[in-house]
Amino acid sequence: MSAWERAAERLRPLPFRGDLIAAGAVALAVGVALLDVRMRGAWASGVRVAVVGAVAALLLALGWLAPREGPAPRAYVSTILLAAFPLTALGLLDLADALGGGTGAAGTLAWVSAAVGALYLGLGARRGSAACTLLGALALAWAAMSAWRWAFEPAAVTPYEWIALAAIVLAGLGAVVLRDRRRAHAVALANVAGVAALALAYLVQTGPVLGARGVVAADGGTRIAHEAWTAAVPVGGGPAEASAPWGWTLVVAAVGFGLVAYGAVDRERGPAWLGAAVLAAFGVLAAGGGAILWWPLLLAAAGGVAVAAGLRPTDPAPPPPDADATPAPARPLRGTGP
Repeated sequence: MSAWERAAERLRPLPFRGDLIAAGAVALAVGVALLDVRMRGAWASGVRVAVVGAVAALLLALGWLAPREGPAPRAYVSTILLAAFPLTALGLLDLADALGGGTGAAGTLAWVSAAVGALYLGLGARRGSAACTLLGALALAWAAMSAWRWAFEPAAVTPYEWIALAAIVLAGLGAVVLRDRRRAHAVALANVAGVAALALAYLVQTGPVLGARGVVAADGGTRIAHEAWTAAVPVGGGPAEASAPWGWTLVVAAVGFGLVAYGAVDRERGPAWLGAAVLAAFGVLAAGGGAILWWPLLLAAAGGVAVAAGLRPTDPAPPPPDADATPAPARPLRGTGP
């Protein structure tokens, strides 16, 4: 046995100690992440890369080497891989800082998110972890938005709305394709579609204000968050008079109803709760306008028709073919007596 094989065997978690290792991995990841943030001004970038990268590599190795006991990994395996996720992102950001790139620059965020997303989609496929599939897909969606900002520096949010729509469509198609073969991964992709729909609703609601004030391409997430909060929560306390574009509002409504239906049919709580959140976001988008047309009337009419169709009288079902057949004679059980 070679030295690499002996090291791999030494790092392979034993299943009956998996929960303990996973708990330690979470505590270790939180501690190292806090250490990286606190020492950002005191330690050189190379030192932070070495510390964070070593711990991230250790956790990834533990998750990769854990024994595969079925089509889906045990909970401790996914927990270890999830604990490695923030450390992997922090380590790559520290590497970008060491190479001279800004950690908040759009180009840096694009390649870091793309690398993390590809890694975790690969882990989801090889290790069978649906949680890794969820994180990987979300990271790739964020990478697409960051890459667009890096390449074009748009002053409006319209391109990001289309990227969110593309994420919804791709995640939805993936959920349909994997529904019968890898159900947990299909549910994860449905959740990704829900998160993308919430992001779309956020962009639609705050886009006009952010675009008009030119803060989308500006540096500093604090200013963007402040402007978004001001746009989403008017000082007067009531909803904005102008309603959101009906096309984007229709997309948000369709995703919300689709997720609720998906959760109800497949009895999955995640898509159902996300669908409810998306429908709440749809309510915020459709609340403006101050008129009965069109969303209130359309939804009330569609709901009333569906309820009436469910309550309509039905003809009694015909009797089964053997309804008048003579019942079979009862036979005493043998071998049960004294």
